[in-house]
Amino acid sequence: MIILRNATIISGDGGAPAPGSVIMLNGGRIESVGAEADGYSANGADIVIDLKGRYVMPGFIDAHVHFGGADCLDYPGIGDRLETYDFLRSRVEALRWGVTTVRSAGDFTPDIFDFRDSVDFGAQNSPRIIAAGRMIQARGGHPIYTVFGSNEKIAAGATVIVDDATDLGFEVKRLADEGADWIKAVISEVDKLDYPRPVPRLSNGQIRQVADTAHKLGKPCMIHVDNVRHMREAAEAGADSIEHILSVGATETEIEDSLIELLAEEQIYVVPTVFSIFAHENPAGKRPLVYETLVRQVNKLIRAGVNIGVGSDSNIPFVSIGESLHEELAHLVKCGMTPVEAITAATSGNAKLLRKENELGAIKKGFLADLVVVDGDPTADISRTKDIRLVMVNGRIVYSGAL
Repeated sequence: MIILRNATIISGDGGAPAPGSVIMLNGGRIESVGAEADGYSANGADIVIDLKGRYVMPGFIDAHVHFGGADCLDYPGIGDRLETYDFLRSRVEALRWGVTTVRSAGDFTPDIFDFRDSVDFGAQNSPRIIAAGRMIQARGGHPIYTVFGSNEKIAAGATVIVDDATDLGFEVKRLADEGADWIKAVISEVDKLDYPRPVPRLSNGQIRQVADTAHKLGKPCMIHVDNVRHMREAAEAGADSIEHILSVGATETEIEDSLIELLAEEQIYVVPTVFSIFAHENPAGKRPLVYETLVRQVNKLIRAGVNIGVGSDSNIPFVSIGESLHEELAHLVKCGMTPVEAITAATSGNAKLLRKENELGAIKKGFLADLVVVDGDPTADISRTKDIRLVMVNGRIVYSGAL
C-alpha cells in the first residue's frame, strides 16, 4: 500500500485542482481519494510520500504513436523488436515524460502484439499499449512507397498492401485474429517527399469495407487523412477516429459546417497531431504552409464540441516520443483549449477514445494507479506538465526526479 499525501489533484475529469488531498494506492489501483483535512491514517501503509503540495494528474495517454519508429534519420523508419531492443528507447522516453498508455498507430506484427501482451503480464517496464498493428494502404502509395522508400521488410511487417485483387474482408479478419485492438487504414494521394507527385490511394469503397468489416468483428477503425476532403470520406465510411486533419502541403483545408455536424453527430474523434505538422513545415520549401490554417480548423472543432483526441504522431523525424505529447498539449491550447481542457483530453478523453474510460484517465477509486506528479500548476501554465517529478504505472514508480 502506498499513500500520497499533501497532493494537489487534477483529477482528469475537467474539475479544478484540489489541494490538500490524499491518494491511497493498493494492488496497482487507486483505493481511495480524499481530503487531508478529513484525516487519514498511515497505518498499514508500506510507503508514505509527502508531495508537498505538488500537482498530481492521471498518466498521460498518447493516442497516436509509432512505437517502433524514431525521431531521427539514422534509425529504421519502423523497426521490429530485434532492431529496437524491445522498443527500449520508446518505452524509456515515454515513461520519463509521464506517458503511461499509448495507441500504436502502425508497427510490426506480431512484434507489437507480443510486446503489448508481455507489458500487460507485467514482464516489461513500459507504457501499456493499445495496438493497430499493420496499416492498410494502397500498393504504390503512402507510407511504404513514399516515406519508407519501398522498404520490403517494413512492407511485409508493418503494412497490408492493397490492390484491386485484395480480399479486404480476409485481411481485416486476419489483423483481428493476429490481435489488433484497432484497424488502421490510410487515405493519402500525394508523395510528401516528392511534392506534388500523386500516388495511388485506397478508394472510398475500400475504406468503407475496411470500417464495416472491423465493426462486424468488434474492432474500432482509425483512418489516416491528409486533407479535409479525406476527412469527410473517412467520416462517411464509418471511421471511429480520424488521424490528422491537414498534412504538410494540403490544399483542401477548410472544414465545412456540414462536416462538423457529421463529426459531432456520429461522435467521431479527431486526432489532429498539430505539433507534428508544426515540426515539419518548411517556409523555404515548395509545399504550401498549413500550420496556421490547421490551428483555425482545430479551433472550429473545439468550439463545436467535436471530440478531440490527443496524439503526437511521435517517432517520426523531429517528433520525439513522450516530450512531443506535451508539445501537442501546448499547441492544442494555442488552438483554443484551456489548459484544463487539454489535460482532460489527454487523460479521460483519450481513455474514452480507447474504450478504457472505466479504468484509465482519471484519479478515481478503482481506477488503475497511473499517475504523474509535476511542479507548478499546469492548469495555469500548460508548459508545467513538463516539470515531472514522479511517474507511476499500476502503482509502481517508473520514473523519479527530485521530490
